[in-house]
Amino acid sequence: MGRKNYLREIKSSRRGEQKHKVSWREYLQAWLDFLRKPKTRFDLRERALLLVLLVSVIILLQMVVEYFSN
Repeated sequence: MGRKNYLREIKSSRRGEQKHKVSWREYLQAWLDFLRKPKTRFDLRERALLLVLLVSVIILLQMVVEYFSN
């Protein structure tokens, strides 16, 4: 009685195989889902960090525009 080789039944994950390409629409849908429903306190923390990052980028851009306008 021989032993069954279960590893033969598993598909290999080779780099040459085609992967699912993610479209911009799927990114947008995921982003909108992220913004819609916070489920944990970690989601709220990530949103707060995102808001702080966004505000700091806006302030930095305003400073750059002011510097070059003078």
